[in-house]
Amino acid sequence: MKQLKKIITSIGVGLIAIVLLFPLYWMVITSILPSSVVLSQKPPLLPPLSEVNFDAYKSVLIRAPIFTCLVNSLVITVGSAVLSMVIATLAGYSLSRFRTRGQLAIGFFLLVNRMLPGTLLVIPLFIMFNQAQLLNNPASVMLANITAIVPFTTWMMKGFFDGIPYQLEEAAMVDGCSQLGSMMRVIMPLTAPGLAATSIYSAILAWSDFLFSRTLLTTPEKWTMTIGTVSFIGEHMIDWSSLMAIGVISVVPMLILFVFLEPFLVSGMTSGSVKS
Repeated sequence: MKQLKKIITSIGVGLIAIVLLFPLYWMVITSILPSSVVLSQKPPLLPPLSEVNFDAYKSVLIRAPIFTCLVNSLVITVGSAVLSMVIATLAGYSLSRFRTRGQLAIGFFLLVNRMLPGTLLVIPLFIMFNQAQLLNNPASVMLANITAIVPFTTWMMKGFFDGIPYQLEEAAMVDGCSQLGSMMRVIMPLTAPGLAATSIYSAILAWSDFLFSRTLLTTPEKWTMTIGTVSFIGEHMIDWSSLMAIGVISVVPMLILFVFLEPFLVSGMTSGSVKS
């Protein structure tokens, strides 16, 4: 009975994985097939080998400043994620360990701020960055991304800190550590899964940003991958193969990040913290 239940569960998980991964599979198929095949009345589920070609990738590498966009996106994503993680970690620790009315009010304000749409924030941010002469500067997009990332990541980190017993810090402070020292030496290693999950969330939001990048970056030399992708959508037609090719290329860095951080996601949060 247990074996049958395990088989049924595995089949169910496999079917869900197929459904979730099918858009990525179709994006890859579209990038290696001519548009005439993909847009036919009965597009093939499995690509015919005679029609497979990589001309779309060559076109993307030649026509579009793909490497410039890739580097710009990497710089903005790393900067946004790192700054957001520093702020969210300190803010989340503060909300978790110091319970005052002021702290709760700030936490509630952050949560409400996360509910505001980006279209409501982009105009005042544009005016502020224009007065500060930061338009067409990656720093402006980083700061704009932080306003969208920090509110939710702060509450994510607060949840992870809440799950770590405060007695561990008290024991460290008895041994001579300060509050900050106990946080850095005892608590932070135990929040590795939380840091990994929050980092992935921050990186994905920064990498996929279009609104702030399109508004604050005005020249092609500063474009990110999202803006470079939209450049393949013409007024009268869409180059689907090239569009999907640059889409595949833009997904690769996030896949690499997930593979790199995956061991931290599956590890126990307080594994090894208390031993008998």
